[in-house]
Amino acid sequence: MKKRNQLAIGVMVSVLSVSTWVNAGKGEPGHGHDEHKAQKTGHHDDGGHHREGHHASGMDHGSVTGSPGKADEVNRTVKVVAGDDMRFVFSPNQFKAGETVKFLITNTGKLAHEFSIGTQKEHKAHGKMMRENPGIVHAGGGNSITVEPGKTGELIWQFSKAANIQAACNIPGHYEAGMHKSIKITP
Repeated sequence: MKKRNQLAIGVMVSVLSVSTWVNAGKGEPGHGHDEHKAQKTGHHDDGGHHREGHHASGMDHGSVTGSPGKADEVNRTVKVVAGDDMRFVFSPNQFKAGETVKFLITNTGKLAHEFSIGTQKEHKAHGKMMRENPGIVHAGGGNSITVEPGKTGELIWQFSKAANIQAACNIPGHYEAGMHKSIKITP
């Protein structure tokens, strides 16, 4: 029991440390934390056990690219296919600043995939956090959502300004295998 309590305290301290690091002096919108279920998925083996945790990354709230959109303000819907070939298939990949887009992401593979919107810098930081905390699942409501095999997830995003950004999967190894796609936001 004592070891379990020490482990739980250690995990809480680690989460708070990551949250503090992410929030400290970043000056970018969306660097906070939110509760999400963290679970091991098909390509991670822990016997299917679930654990609750905090996802302490700017990649799940907002981003310099925009903010979570509202369903009643959606300008258009874009269907996205995420597969085990480590590619996203969707069109168009150009949107206007101020536009609110509903992305319907269908996972056709056997592995879980993440659909996350951000800059390359944001994806790099988010990927590091995902490697350090394997098994985190994004419940949506921000700029990242995890979609389990054979399922469809929804992400609503309002783009804020002209930029060249990416949709990416930051599950360890997926981004590196090419699971990212350019998105252009025009004025």
